[in-house]
Amino acid sequence: MTEPQAHAAHSACENCGSVLQGSYCHVCGQHAHSPLRNFGHAVEEVFESFWHLDGRIFRTVRDLFVPGRVAAGYLAGHRVRYIAPLRLFVIISLLTFFVGKVTLHIDKDSIPGSDRDPVRIDLGTDGNPVPKPAPSDSAPTTLAEAAAAPRRDLTTIDAVIADRNRQLGEFRREALESDGGWLLTPLSGTVQSGIDDGARGRMRKLGATEAEIELAMARADVELERAEAASKTAVAARDAAEAGWISRWAKKRGDRFMRNSEAMRENPDEFVRLFLGALPGALFLLVPLFALFLKVMYVGSGRGYLEHLVVALYSHAFLLATLLVLFVSTGLAGLAPAASVWPRAVLGVGAMGLFFAVPAYLLAMQKRVYGQGWLVTLVKFLVIGNVYTVLLTFALLYAVIAGLSS
Repeated sequence: MTEPQAHAAHSACENCGSVLQGSYCHVCGQHAHSPLRNFGHAVEEVFESFWHLDGRIFRTVRDLFVPGRVAAGYLAGHRVRYIAPLRLFVIISLLTFFVGKVTLHIDKDSIPGSDRDPVRIDLGTDGNPVPKPAPSDSAPTTLAEAAAAPRRDLTTIDAVIADRNRQLGEFRREALESDGGWLLTPLSGTVQSGIDDGARGRMRKLGATEAEIELAMARADVELERAEAASKTAVAARDAAEAGWISRWAKKRGDRFMRNSEAMRENPDEFVRLFLGALPGALFLLVPLFALFLKVMYVGSGRGYLEHLVVALYSHAFLLATLLVLFVSTGLAGLAPAASVWPRAVLGVGAMGLFFAVPAYLLAMQKRVYGQGWLVTLVKFLVIGNVYTVLLTFALLYAVIAGLSS
């Protein structure tokens, strides 16, 4: 393509059609050169995007550790220099808690009661728990008993029928009692046909006639329908006793809490995973509350709620950044030999330093952004800090409960 042809081809923006007045469209910002037509332009665009993005990241992170510089600059209109506060908060939050899940570990021996013998469950050849055997001379009275019927060698017609009822009892019980019952119920006909066909095929291999097969299937249907009716009555009575969806929700959460507690006893790292998984949501709710406190305490500052929200987001981004540093340090200390005490000692001193440095940073940030005297700023800082500490305590408690009951 000659130079005149290239100029004509790029006289209009390929994205929005506006007439170009330079290398970039003044309407949508797209570059005039397509990286798909020239390898050199493609390489140039990659490096340009990389350095432009990294420049903003490095500048934001560098200035974030100077109390109030990023928040004050952003509020002053220098928005292109820094990453937007919500985006920065989300990025650092995801990175922090990901690193936390990787680096934080709890020794099983440090959990009280972890030295007790765990509950042992015998597993079958397929990896599923082997249920307790039910009396062989009695038909199951509920779907739960039908589903828990022992697996037998399918060498007799009665054994085939019992296995067929066991499979159907397990499926119907799941459709009746689980949250996904609305999805399983329409499939019941297809599932039963498949199980019945398999049972009939096994009985034919055992030499049963068609009359014997149909008689056995009819008898099995009567037993299974009787068990299903008993299960429906039990579920209805249980639902009536729980008095509404709130009670059912609470019971389900309680059951999950007990299961996760047992899993945590066997694998304490599971608690770290669940806790750190629930904590970002709790912090995300605290940020707008913190901004509301700033709005109330600085009601005469002339700043709107969204401006206070910017301060809250950058404050929490700094807190998460310090937590990220602590997680990384913990991971590095864990790589040191067990006999070496220096890495852990340095980590302890650093954590103690952060304990005092973080409040000092937040106080200096509040002073710089709002520009009031030290005494007034200190009083407001203490009021906000005390209220926020209470809310943070509840948020951490929520993270523990939500993590264990999820």
